Amino acid sequence: MQPSPLALTPEMSARLTRFAVLVSDAAYEAAAEELAACRKLCDKLPGRPKAAGDLIEGMDRMLGYVRDREQLLEDAVDRLDTSHEELARIGRQLKIENAALKSQLRQNFSPARVIGASPRMARVLQLAQRVAETTVNVLITGETGTGKEMVAKVVHYSGRRRHGPFMAVNCTAVPETLFESEFFGIEKGVATGVEKRRGIIEGASGGTLFLDEIGDMSEASQAKILRVLELGEVTPVGGRGPVSVDLRLVSATNRDLRQDIETGRFRRDLFYRIKVVHLELPPLRERADDIPLLAENFLATFARNMGRGKLVFSKRAREALMEYAWPGNIRELENEVERAVALAYTETIHVEDLSRDVRNAKARRPQPAAETFRPAAEVGRLRALEREAIEACLAECSGNRTQAARKLGISRESLRRKLKLLYPAAGDEAAEAGDDLDAAAAAVVLRPGSFRDD
Repeated sequence: MQPSPLALTPEMSARLTRFAVLVSDAAYEAAAEELAACRKLCDKLPGRPKAAGDLIEGMDRMLGYVRDREQLLEDAVDRLDTSHEELARIGRQLKIENAALKSQLRQNFSPARVIGASPRMARVLQLAQRVAETTVNVLITGETGTGKEMVAKVVHYSGRRRHGPFMAVNCTAVPETLFESEFFGIEKGVATGVEKRRGIIEGASGGTLFLDEIGDMSEASQAKILRVLELGEVTPVGGRGPVSVDLRLVSATNRDLRQDIETGRFRRDLFYRIKVVHLELPPLRERADDIPLLAENFLATFARNMGRGKLVFSKRAREALMEYAWPGNIRELENEVERAVALAYTETIHVEDLSRDVRNAKARRPQPAAETFRPAAEVGRLRALEREAIEACLAECSGNRTQAARKLGISRESLRRKLKLLYPAAGDEAAEAGDDLDAAAAAVVLRPGSFRDD
């Protein structure tokens, strides 16, 4: 029977062989007690061979490395947990801020917040509010600076699509060569260095696409927009297939599109696609009652932005603003008030703080001629009222001219002229009677119907 092999402990092996023994458990498990035991073991080796010192140093480095790695991992996990919590907190905060901003936008662009007291503007806002709850396409027309984009935002933020995106694009700012990639998007790899990019139309899906200056769009681009409206889909440049989109189109232009249709500048079929509802904005000169309201609003805004405190318009400055025709409409008025706030020395905006064009507006404005001050119909109505008053007074005074003139508050000579003007026949009778206007007055009283203008 073979004797069993002698089981040697690490200490016995080290003593017999005089070589250092590597205790793997201590190295790989990084147990502090085993590391201490290994050090004691190596210390007992006769002569303390160099290998033992190298072993201890190597094990120290190994275990230190392991400990460092463990600490790094623990720190990384802690940081990841902290980052995850922080990201979640930031995400919640962003959602709250986003909801608040959307709510603020809805308030800022609600019809009640739009400044305008004129009847024409009130009708436009009323129609905009009614159409906002639908999904029909809207065409907004008006001169430059009348606030077309503002009304487009009223339509968007007052309706059922207010939670979706509002994408505004000026058609003149997009080159024809980039139209498809900008509006429809582009796939990765179409050209060297090109990354996938979503188009404007796809980005507006679920919300409103506002195309400003659509009347200046090329005929080729008009055809592409028409196809999107007909099919409800776009195909990105380099894409394998169409992408469905759901959007409402609000368009704006300062051009006469009907005239452009006749000259071939604008497609008739696209015109009827975009003009389901038409909102026409009046120029500022036709809503003069809104000028002081708008000016005061701009004044408060710019004074606050520039840290000027509370500013007011002088009487002459207000009159000058009312006299000017504002060819640039609201945008020009806004710029004028901003300029005045920046240049004013005092808390009152004087007429001298306004631009030369606005200051000299009254002198340049042509005054109506005397004979055209009132329309002909109005003059005729006033003469009829005057004639009725004279007839009633003469009847009350039994045809006495002196008493009638006194009662009317005019001189006998003034009554004489009025009778000649209003009743030529009575004047003729008076001439036959020796220019006796009392007789003429009596004729008016006794036979007023014969002197009326039929």
